[in-house]
Amino acid sequence: MNWNYFNTLGYVSVILWISMPLLWFVHSRMKTRRWLVHIALLFGIVAFVLANINSKSHVERIQQDQTEQLAQIQAQKEAKRQAALDSRGEEVADIQFAEDDSNDFLDRAGMDESDLKYMDKQLDDGAVPEWKQDKKDRSAGAGDDAGLEDLIGAEEQTEGVVSEELENVSEAEPIVMSAKDKDMANRLDSLNLKAIQAMILLGLIFVVMDYFRRTNVYREAYLPLPLPGSWTNSMTFPSAIEERPEPARRSMVDELAWMTKRGETFLYLTDDNIKAGELPESLPKFGKKRWTTEVIRVSDDESELDNKFVFESLWFGRASFVVNSANSSKAILDDFQNRLGKRKTARARVRRTVHIVWDLSDPIPESTKQAVADLAGATGFSLFLNDNQNRSA
Repeated sequence: MNWNYFNTLGYVSVILWISMPLLWFVHSRMKTRRWLVHIALLFGIVAFVLANINSKSHVERIQQDQTEQLAQIQAQKEAKRQAALDSRGEEVADIQFAEDDSNDFLDRAGMDESDLKYMDKQLDDGAVPEWKQDKKDRSAGAGDDAGLEDLIGAEEQTEGVVSEELENVSEAEPIVMSAKDKDMANRLDSLNLKAIQAMILLGLIFVVMDYFRRTNVYREAYLPLPLPGSWTNSMTFPSAIEERPEPARRSMVDELAWMTKRGETFLYLTDDNIKAGELPESLPKFGKKRWTTEVIRVSDDESELDNKFVFESLWFGRASFVVNSANSSKAILDDFQNRLGKRKTARARVRRTVHIVWDLSDPIPESTKQAVADLAGATGFSLFLNDNQNRSA
């Protein structure tokens, strides 16, 4: 194998795109997925850049070795010389002088004009005979003589062109190979570029699939986007019960903002007025202030906000709600169980996940927890529990 097919950057590009399947495999075997699939895509992009540099700076400089062709031409010339010698052997000059060239082995003085033309045609190697060149030079000299200034200018221009050509040659010295190796280098270069493009396409597909696979996993989700629920739930359904771990990834306010950025709504149940007051009146989706979800506070003295209004607003993703009373929180959760039971019987399901966030001092009763979890899994709701040990977050 000719290792001069590629330069160092070209071989590095091959190593990078060959490493991509290995990174995909390791990523798929990890219990907690991190960023290997994204690193693999980065490898593919870097490999494509390096492969293009290799193609333009190395492979395009490869030229075919002309040694064999020159040898064939010389052999043909020698064969013609031998044929002429065989046909006109009696006219071979007996004396050879030092200044004679390879075509002066015949006695040209004893030949007539037709024989001279025949011998010149047989021995012609592409060069103009010296006697003809001298005749042309003499004829050209009879023309108009150029002025001294023109001659000086032409000499300067010629020197400039020659020096520029020499600089270009020194900057991009050709790489000489046989015709077979040159063709192989071009095929490998084309194959390398096509393979990298295919790997980049696969890398993009894996990144998208990995994103949707992780979007409903608390520990692994990243970059919340307000995508349709059918997309976000295509790979992994949201858990009916999600317990906030210790340590938590975000503060409670940031947890609720994360849900909003995904285009989802929440019912925040708490008995802490300070934490309820930390929530703004609206939360942005996708980081845009003009595209927000309103956060409505439900108090005991606001009878116009009945449970039906809260439930329907959450069901259709119109707004999120905060309940800052323990009694009101338990009462609204009991009412939601009845309403969710009816929706489960009708096999109705929300388009985007609705989160019921339990953040009270008292833990949720086990019977209530299991009942809500059963109803939530059938209707697209999710019960997000904040353990008392994590309330300081």
